[in-house]
Amino acid sequence: MLKVIAIGKIAPHLKEAQEFYRLRIEKFTRFEIIEVKKQKTKEKEGKLLVRRSKGFTIALDERGKELNSMQFSKLIENHSHISFIIGGADGLSESVKREADMVLSLSKLTMQHDIARIVLLEQIYRGFQIIRNTPYHRE
Repeated sequence: MLKVIAIGKIAPHLKEAQEFYRLRIEKFTRFEIIEVKKQKTKEKEGKLLVRRSKGFTIALDERGKELNSMQFSKLIENHSHISFIIGGADGLSESVKREADMVLSLSKLTMQHDIARIVLLEQIYRGFQIIRNTPYHRE
């Protein structure tokens, strides 16, 4: 079971990309995208995000640990329940990062949170393709 828990709804122009990857990921595992309403503070958002997470919890932050796609696929393979937490425009509160089992960086670049969601979905899909040794992933 994988969850992506994010602040706010995805931008309309990115819905198609989200749906594209959601449908593909669901072929490999139970998968859920949870959108949490934006709050007045990161701390309030953080409490709502953490409350929805289950299993191994990964907070996304540009200062987190970087993994290559092979390492990311091993992470997926080694945990049966993973919750990925994506903050809003202001990022995640420090308490969310402390409570997470891991803080992961998709890139050292700062990216808009909706774009981060799409990048994460593609990497989850890629991870399952690596696990199944399909030609999707090329080194």
